[in-house]
Amino acid sequence: MGNSAPANSSLIRERLKGKILTAAECLEIADRKMGEAVSDRRHGKELRATAQAWLVLAERIAQTEAIEALKAKEK
Repeated sequence: MGNSAPANSSLIRERLKGKILTAAECLEIADRKMGEAVSDRRHGKELRATAQAWLVLAERIAQTEAIEALKAKEK
């Protein structure tokens, strides 16, 4: 799997126990991965791809959060 796992994977696993990450948390992870990609010549492409995947996930979660907020507002 190389360097595609989060830098602090135990922290991510702990956050995932019974809950879903927020869009903001996914953006933080993507930002950290991009920073790692810049400084890692060997795994930079893989880290950039991982960061992009976190960005896609963040976007989808943000859309879901927005839909849920609208539903809550309607009630």
